Amino acid sequence: MIAANIFKCVGKEIEIIPDNILEELNISYEESNKNASEMVILAKALKKYKNKKYCKLPFCHTVEAEAFGSTVIFDQKVGNRIGEYKVDDINLVEDILEIDLNNGRIAEVLKAISILKENEENVILDITGPFSIATSIMDSQLFYRTIRKDREKINRLLEIVENSLVKLILEGIKQNVDVISFADPTGTIDIVGPKIYKEVSGKSTYNILKRVEEQLGKSVIHLCGKTSTSLEVIGLLESEKIKVEGCNYFDMVKKIKEQRKDVNFIGHWCLKLDKFNNEIINCKIK
Repeated sequence: MIAANIFKCVGKEIEIIPDNILEELNISYEESNKNASEMVILAKALKKYKNKKYCKLPFCHTVEAEAFGSTVIFDQKVGNRIGEYKVDDINLVEDILEIDLNNGRIAEVLKAISILKENEENVILDITGPFSIATSIMDSQLFYRTIRKDREKINRLLEIVENSLVKLILEGIKQNVDVISFADPTGTIDIVGPKIYKEVSGKSTYNILKRVEEQLGKSVIHLCGKTSTSLEVIGLLESEKIKVEGCNYFDMVKKIKEQRKDVNFIGHWCLKLDKFNNEIINCKIK
């Protein structure tokens, strides 16, 4: 019954950057992931190539894990991935610190967003959810084994991740990003099961959303359809359908935020989907 209520995602989780775009721009794939000025150039080029109304950063979902100390392999063909986990012994969780937004690739992403906004671009900031980050800080087998044997260690790790994501989201808001896209692909209820979702994964996502709810200003958080429907299944969210006119889904998201100041979270859909039916799903966190 739960599976029937979960949004069916048809968008590609990893978006591959075409060779010809990098060749035309004369920039390397790795540098475009690491350097703010080249991120800006590539983000604008991808906006044009995909015929979108916005630029989106970062280009992969490894930025937060790297900020926690995991090593990333940059791979243009199949997408960036974790090469070495920060934690290979659960006792090392005690050594994990909150991410530093002023150093490393995450700082370059924020710098690139600032430049894009100065250039009057629409910007989407992609945020990876807590479970997906945690299983990129440590191997997933170790993570799930520790959930069973030492829940306090996992709670400690997730607390650090939550604090860090709240800081990152608030910085995005400070820089006036139009939309914060929040997805936790390895932490939805259909992946972890109802018990772990209710006790750990969904609870962690809920904590983050509640902490930023009153501070969004002109920004709006777009929840991945699988995330929003997972939260609704366990009773942490209720949804409201709102009719909105617009020539594309992004325009509708922007318009509803202007029309309804009480709309902070939108979901039950995917930003990667081009189709829309002039309907926005307002997600109210309980």
